[in-house]
Amino acid sequence: MNTLKQIRKKKRLSQCALAAMAGTEQATISRLEHDLIERPAWDLVARLSMALDVRPEKIFPVMMGE
Repeated sequence: MNTLKQIRKKKRLSQCALAAMAGTEQATISRLEHDLIERPAWDLVARLSMALDVRPEKIFPVMMGE
């Protein structure tokens, strides 16, 4: 399972709820969870990180060099 999806589900958030919290669209969350966006913009990563209350490298370990 995709890391973003795992974290989102652990926090009991829907894609719509996370999208609203991060200031993006539900479709963007879906595309990220299905690995259809390879390199998300840094501002989106930062907003998701803040919305989920986790460090960016927890959501996107490969992108962050872990």
